[in-house]
Amino acid sequence: MNNEEVVAAISRITRKKPADIKSHISLGTLGLSSSFGLSALRSLLEAECATRIPALHPDLKVGDLLGLLDGTAPKGDCHTESGSEAAIASLSGQGNVGLGMDIQEIELMPLASDYRTHSFYSSHFAATEIATALLKPDPRIHLCGVFCAKEAAKKSHPSLLNLRMSDLLVSHDRQGKPELHLSDSVVLPYSYDFILSISHTARIAAATCITVCRARRVEPVPL
Repeated sequence: MNNEEVVAAISRITRKKPADIKSHISLGTLGLSSSFGLSALRSLLEAECATRIPALHPDLKVGDLLGLLDGTAPKGDCHTESGSEAAIASLSGQGNVGLGMDIQEIELMPLASDYRTHSFYSSHFAATEIATALLKPDPRIHLCGVFCAKEAAKKSHPSLLNLRMSDLLVSHDRQGKPELHLSDSVVLPYSYDFILSISHTARIAAATCITVCRARRVEPVPL
């Protein structure tokens, strides 16, 4: 994917003219300050480049993103989280508790005639999550709450920050209580317990996630 194609992808998400997307401008300046926009751009670039990239950040400059994709910039430049590496390094066998919260405007969620085939929804939500949403009076409100839940989980612990939305799965028990777990494809050296709460009005959805992270126990190999 060359620079022109990357700029074209940014233009599609931000609706800015390609000529206005300069290398010294940050994604946030281009309007990509919300989780929706940043996540949509990340998914689009990963799909077109057929490669995985770290989570994007509003402060990331276009030039740094271009360098990341052409291999001239380290992937760690995408997102910096103060103390994250130290927090992970200091994680012991005892519980490590984190708290994350996210709030989003529902109107920022893309309109779709078919949520199952729309590129944004199919790349951010599992088929089961979309199927559950389609049973609701307004699927977009429900999916916005699920999106917030996944963002809250990612923010709750530094070891989850670079996960994709498809790596996190939200379901509900028989009483309607939301539950969150990681996809079977995610392999991390820690185990997690999540406590999740989702709320919304007609305009805004929000979620809070408490995460307990523990180092996985390594079973001894029999001699």
